[in-house]
Amino acid sequence: MTTLLTRTPEQATTLPHQPAPPTAGTMPPAGMAPRIAAPAPPDARCLVLSGALSCDDGPWWEPQLEELVATGARTVEIDLSDVTAMDGSVARLLLRAAWRLGDPARALHLLHPQPVVHRVLRFYGAGGLVVR
Repeated sequence: MTTLLTRTPEQATTLPHQPAPPTAGTMPPAGMAPRIAAPAPPDARCLVLSGALSCDDGPWWEPQLEELVATGARTVEIDLSDVTAMDGSVARLLLRAAWRLGDPARALHLLHPQPVVHRVLRFYGAGGLVVR
């Protein structure tokens, strides 16, 4: 199952039992367009992010990440192919989510980061989460 973040609540694709889409005050910045990911394996859940991410953007995507962690999926995948930049606070959020999975049989995988994003992830110790 893929969680697709959209810029308007009426277009939001959500997980079962997920809280309502974000309100107008927590919408992603205007330059971030949603993207549909390829279907994930049945035991995996995927979150697709795009644009430049910073600590100020957490309110619109962090709840979806927490929901994915809470589903009990064996693998939580985050597609970063359309993320153009990120700061250290985002890398730390991703590390914290990986730690919250809490079971060696479960994993957080970061997919397709651009080189600049991969460098930030490596600098903050999250480079080991990148799998493709």
